[in-house]
Amino acid sequence: MKLATIRIHLDNHRQRALQIEASDRDAPAVYDANIAAYLQFLKDQAQPLGFAIVSDGASSANGAIFEIIEADHASKKAAHDWLESQPDIWNWIP
Repeated sequence: MKLATIRIHLDNHRQRALQIEASDRDAPAVYDANIAAYLQFLKDQAQPLGFAIVSDGASSANGAIFEIIEADHASKKAAHDWLESQPDIWNWIP
């Protein structure tokens, strides 16, 4: 049963991730080389819990890197808490 869908806005996600590693000249290439596998990791972790991960190339108007589409507040909170507990791309890269 799907509890919530987490949509990652890749333009905003990339921008925020690169701000974190602003001093690393290789960060854009490293991010681009690993984002697909990172998203797959999130999908693999989310699916057994009832969360779906989708992504788009759009930027959200408010600068958010993700949004949660859910049926109720409890599902939204659970999805948010789960996502916040996951490593960011820089801590995930092997």
